[in-house]
Amino acid sequence: MTSMEKIKSADLIRNASWFPHRLDMARRTVTFGRFTRNALSDTSFLDFRIESAAQAWAEVSIDELLAASPPELSAKPAFLFHTSYCCSTLLSRVLDQPGRVLALKEPEIIMGLSNAYRMAQNQNEITDINKLRDVVLSLIARPHIGDERALIKPTNAANNITPIIAALNIPVVLLYGDLRGFLASVIKKGDPCKTIIRQIFRVYAMDNIGVSVIPQRDALALTDLQIAALVWRHQIEMFHTILSDPKRPNARSLDFRTLLRKPAETIKATSDHMSFDYNTDDCDTIAKSDLFRKDAKDDKLVYDAAQRSKEEDALIAQNADALDLIENWVFELSLWPTTTKSLPKPLVE
Repeated sequence: MTSMEKIKSADLIRNASWFPHRLDMARRTVTFGRFTRNALSDTSFLDFRIESAAQAWAEVSIDELLAASPPELSAKPAFLFHTSYCCSTLLSRVLDQPGRVLALKEPEIIMGLSNAYRMAQNQNEITDINKLRDVVLSLIARPHIGDERALIKPTNAANNITPIIAALNIPVVLLYGDLRGFLASVIKKGDPCKTIIRQIFRVYAMDNIGVSVIPQRDALALTDLQIAALVWRHQIEMFHTILSDPKRPNARSLDFRTLLRKPAETIKATSDHMSFDYNTDDCDTIAKSDLFRKDAKDDKLVYDAAQRSKEEDALIAQNADALDLIENWVFELSLWPTTTKSLPKPLVE
């Protein structure tokens, strides 16, 4: 990062190009970066990988930010939570249309809020984080063009805040895939992915649910695919709990294979749930666009549903015996009260 500009919180709040980027609870500060809308839209990861696109930086204390008046919004942001390796970037990109929806993919500030909740020691700290959360969401949701809506897709490492967000009467979609597809993606992506999955396992172990009951010494003895299966099931069971809770009526599930099989219908259903107001013609046009024929994270690469399916089928066939063992093992565990494989309340059947 370059040097920080001196700017009042009121001025940061008035200008949507000042994006809340990083939260430091130890120093009680929020770092803002000034970005163009295109920079925010084009970047697949709004973490350290967006920092080179910043035009300037500014820092403000959390207390000053809480004391300032947050912007009044005509509509709340929508959230897309996901289990990873399930086309969340693709769905974000197809819904991103200038002047209508800005899709914000894996903002660092949301991960910061997620960790703040994990580290909270008492109810007073949680109350403080709740106030900060509301301000941050208002800041993220400021329109860059007209009445543009914000779609926020956190990293799946931040899934601990899913029930918190879903309780705010905010439209939420829980995107997921099946276990075998998840494991096939881990195998395909190799050792770097397996390292990331173990990191996510350790993060989820801090959440006092699911995998948190597994002693660290026992986790060290598990294979990479066992860890991956536990991460997948931890997320699925959390999503199932949210979808089964009448206090979270605005949450809906979506199997990513439905998106690939019925793109126009799925885009329309997601738009309707999130109040994005895309009509049928809009959704048909989007479904026929190049977005479905390119890699969502690198549009220079040709990649479509047929190619993904072919690669996945080959990986599953090559590793069938191992996948059978893992699947039987993970669904025999008694860490969760259910044996969920698919989720209720689907957007599209």
